[in-house]
Amino acid sequence: MKKYIVFTALIITSTLAFSQTQLDIKINHKLGSNAFTLNDTCYNNLGNKINLSRLEYYLTVVSVTHDGGTITPIDKVLLINANVATLDSLTTMSITNLEKVTLAVGVKPSLNHNDPSLLPASHPLAPKSPSMHWGWTPGYRFVAMEGRTFAVTPDRQYEIHSLGDLNYFHTTISTAGISSTGKKTIELNADYLESIRDIDLSNGPLDHGEIRNNKKNLENFRDFVFTSIEGNPSVGLNNIAIDNIKMSVFPNPASKGENVKITLSETINDGTISITDLKGSIVFKTITSEKVTEVNHLKPGIYICTLSKNGASLSSRKFVVSN
Repeated sequence: MKKYIVFTALIITSTLAFSQTQLDIKINHKLGSNAFTLNDTCYNNLGNKINLSRLEYYLTVVSVTHDGGTITPIDKVLLINANVATLDSLTTMSITNLEKVTLAVGVKPSLNHNDPSLLPASHPLAPKSPSMHWGWTPGYRFVAMEGRTFAVTPDRQYEIHSLGDLNYFHTTISTAGISSTGKKTIELNADYLESIRDIDLSNGPLDHGEIRNNKKNLENFRDFVFTSIEGNPSVGLNNIAIDNIKMSVFPNPASKGENVKITLSETINDGTISITDLKGSIVFKTITSEKVTEVNHLKPGIYICTLSKNGASLSSRKFVVSN
């Protein structure tokens, strides 16, 4: 009887192990219908004649939807170089039918303001050359796009370095993926000409930041750049009038043991207030529809408070708790 139980347990364990599938992501880098190549001449939808000498961006694979609507978080950050083939292993999981993948271009607020020097060199958020980190307060460059514009004589350098917690947008793409033995691959096409849709590059702008062309650049990544191998488009999360939402944290700095009051300029139904430390650990999180949230018993340190809804960051503030 004992041998039978052990044998049965081994069969169950083997079956569970066998049911696990390796989930990968593959991105086909393109400029229009052509494969991406550095320094190739191309045109955006405004007819701006340009090339690209650098295109790097952070891609967060947020989650996958599978097997009848089950949502499994992935939460893996990749540093994508459009000039290098992208095929990355995401996780091993129990999955039969892939239905959707949810992505975000950039780094989520809880990781965006951490110290890159604390990470191992192999980590995508560790220091890179050329740098993808803008500084502790603004965080990482979500997209670094550079090249020449030939609409003027002599031709000029342009740069679009896009960033900002408020521009961390989610987008969802329907796809069944590509299946092989023990593996399922999310395969996407990425047309980077769509990332500069309606952005005038004729005068060689040097745009570094989170508004105007930079915000438009990240909105384009959300709405137009990615399609599935089946041809399904991105469906970006509609923004919630985020330009009008303000957050204050008082007092700042606060003393150890003192109540910290988080105040929003307007009510957000079922909004999420989260507070993270410099290591990216969540120390407080709540769902609220109130304008004011109070937190106490925070240890001395530096924190990031973020308001979000449906995965979209609406506002973010840094604050300090002193001894």
